Amino acid sequence: MLEQARESFRARAWGDAYTQLSALDTEGALAPADLDRLARAAYLTGRDAESEDAWARAHQAFVDADDVERAARCAFWLGLLLFQRGQEARGGGWIGRAGRLVADTERECAEQGYLLTAEGLGRLGAGEPAAALALFGRALDAAERFDEPDLRALGRLGTGRALIALGDIERAVRSLDEAMVAVEADEVSTVVAGIAYCTMVLMCQQILDLRRALEWTAALSQWCDAQPDLVPYRGQCLVHRSQLAQLRGDWSAAVAEAERACARLSDPPGQAAVGLAYYQRAELHRLRGEFADAANALRSRPRRKGYELPEV
Repeated sequence: MLEQARESFRARAWGDAYTQLSALDTEGALAPADLDRLARAAYLTGRDAESEDAWARAHQAFVDADDVERAARCAFWLGLLLFQRGQEARGGGWIGRAGRLVADTERECAEQGYLLTAEGLGRLGAGEPAAALALFGRALDAAERFDEPDLRALGRLGTGRALIALGDIERAVRSLDEAMVAVEADEVSTVVAGIAYCTMVLMCQQILDLRRALEWTAALSQWCDAQPDLVPYRGQCLVHRSQLAQLRGDWSAAVAEAERACARLSDPPGQAAVGLAYYQRAELHRLRGEFADAANALRSRPRRKGYELPEV
């Protein structure tokens, strides 16, 4: 059954992989690497809480096995994805733990490069693109030394984002395109491929390159369709499709895609991009002069427990 679960994982049958690995997990039959697979399968099928738990346990299992680098990598991914969901304190804690483990090894490893990408994203968020660019460059150096395709793609994506912030659009596009070549060549993991597609579409929208945005949104759609169990990026893809239909002036298609995105990102609950989907639906109503519908759309979005919008 374990080999069947691993084969489902390799085949990107994420629902089957999650079900099979979960069943084995209840029997205590998973090695640290299989717990990492369980965490990824849970994340890719939209089970964030289960993913966090599995990655935390994989991290500890690698620590117990004295495999510090793999432990640090689990902590990095858990921290990065927590950051993406807006849980910055928890995400920072896990990134900090990964950094401490790597520092304690006193030897060079690929995980140092992954941590540089996290630091670079932090500098971008703080409005320091030049510092971020330098960090992403060091991450790319580590990717070459250790031949890490995932790290190489993250470094190039980060470099592209930093260059856009610095106004160097030509170099930015080259870096982003190079990252996407690795994605299309199937050289990177599914988690990194999803990050790359969504980053590329967002950056194309930011620099108002509609042709590239349309091209990469179509590619993202095909990639999602090839993995029916995939949850995190499918809803985001629908939001992008709605935004691009809006830019083309195809209002009916834009509304339809926004509605599909709201439905997709609401089940299972708690997905990070759900607010973007509901905002897009409300914005379409607003732009068409349907102000009451826009207000209702904003009020109907899922929100955190204990937080209510004021009456308007």
